[in-house]
Amino acid sequence: MIFRSSSAGAAAQRWAESLHPPLTAADVPADELGARAVELLIQRVADPGTPQRHLLVAPPISLRSTTGPARPRD
Repeated sequence: MIFRSSSAGAAAQRWAESLHPPLTAADVPADELGARAVELLIQRVADPGTPQRHLLVAPPISLRSTTGPARPRD
């Protein structure tokens, strides 16, 4: 029996490529998250009645050797 699997990490961008095999990883875009948080805070301080907002920030993903194509469903 051949066992095939894929693995990925989160917040592992810096060390993921040094593993063997190199790990597929999603990183946390801390600079962008911080900048967006400051923008929202400034808006809220300027106008406390500003409605609450939810922002979605897509993380950068580096595909490496630990992921492969999905197996067809039976």
